[in-house]
Amino acid sequence: MLKKIQRWYWRTLPYDWRPGQLWYRLICWVWHRYTTVKPRYLDHTWCDRCTSLPHTMFEILSEFVEKECSPGNIEWYGEYGHVITVNGTEKFVRDEIQDLYNWWHKVWNQEYGQVSDMLWKEAEKHSPVSEWLPTKDSDLYEYNPQFASEPDAKIYRLLLNALRELEIRMEKESQLYLHRLVNVIPYLWT
Repeated sequence: MLKKIQRWYWRTLPYDWRPGQLWYRLICWVWHRYTTVKPRYLDHTWCDRCTSLPHTMFEILSEFVEKECSPGNIEWYGEYGHVITVNGTEKFVRDEIQDLYNWWHKVWNQEYGQVSDMLWKEAEKHSPVSEWLPTKDSDLYEYNPQFASEPDAKIYRLLLNALRELEIRMEKESQLYLHRLVNVIPYLWT
C-alpha cells in the first residue's frame, strides 16, 4: 500500500513542488537571492532604464569576477585558454573580463564621478544669482539667468559645455564597453 501511495505521489506531484525543492526555493528566496541583482553604485531610488541596465550588467560581471572567477576551475590561459577578438586583436577572455571590470570600477565609477563633481562645484561658484524673473503681462515667470558679472556667465557656460561633452564622451565609451561585455557573455560560467 505504501508503494502505491509513493508511486501516485511521484507521478502526480510536479518535481518543483516536492518538499526538497520547496525547501531549496524557500532558502533561495530568503537567503541566497541568486536572481536578484542590486547594483552597488546606484541608489535605491528611481532611475531611468538607460541608467539601470549598464549598472545591472556590470554588477553581474563584478559578481562573477569577485565570487566565481577563480584561477583553479577554468584554464583561462595557455593552450586551452579561451581567446576573443577585441578591436581586431586577439586576447584571452580572462584579460578582457578583467579590463571590463577595471574600467567599470576605476574609470566609470571613480574618475568620471570625480571629474563631473569637480566641474559641477566650479560651475556652482559661477552660477546665476537669479534665474526666474516675472513677466510684465501676467503672474508667469520666464527663465532669464542673471549673473553677477560677464566673466561669470562665460565661465558658467564653458563649464556646462565641458560637462555636456564629458557626458557625451562617457556615453559613447559606455556603449563601447557594453558591446564588449556582451561579447564575453558566453564565457561567464564556471
